This record gives sequence, structure tokens and C-alpha cells, in this order.
Amino acid sequence: MNDHKLIHNLMKEYNLEIDDIRWYLSTILSTRFLSFSESPHELSRYIWSGELDKDLYNMEETFLSDLVEQYENDLVDETFIREKFGEISAAKCSRF
Repeated sequence: MNDHKLIHNLMKEYNLEIDDIRWYLSTILSTRFLSFSESPHELSRYIWSGELDKDLYNMEETFLSDLVEQYENDLVDETFIREKFGEISAAKCSRF
């Protein structure tokens, strides 16, 4: 099966949309921001350096592309993808 097709089919199975992935990734990024509470200087560096820009730009598309690439290179398997989509699904539920 085409790897892109696998991801697409699993997204359908888990009833996920791009916006759900964006929400999930936003929660991860929010947690990262909170980790800077003890070091505002590091947060400033993160923003100033352009890392934040890079992390935000097409984050959901980048996430899916990376997932497909990892699957193609046998770095992750379908079980891993299902677990990740389960996490995304749980984050989706917490959004509403």
C-alpha cells in the first residue's frame, strides 16, 4: 500500500483532519513554551533565532511528511502511527 495512502486511511479511521493535527502540535508547542518559564532568556532566544517560525510554518504538513518518511525508511511501523493518531484523537477530544 502507498505510504501516503496508509496515513490518509488511518486519518479517516481515526476521524482526524489536518486541524486536529494542528491542535495536537499546538499543545506540544504550548508545553514547550511552559518549559521556558524558568528561563525567559531561552524563550527569547527561541523566538529570536527563527526556530519558532520554523516550528510553526506548515507544522501539520511537515508532521505528516515526516511521518511518511519515517514509515518509508522503516523507522516507525503502523502500530507507532496508530498510537500517535490515538494521542491526536485524545487531544482532539480535549479541545471541545
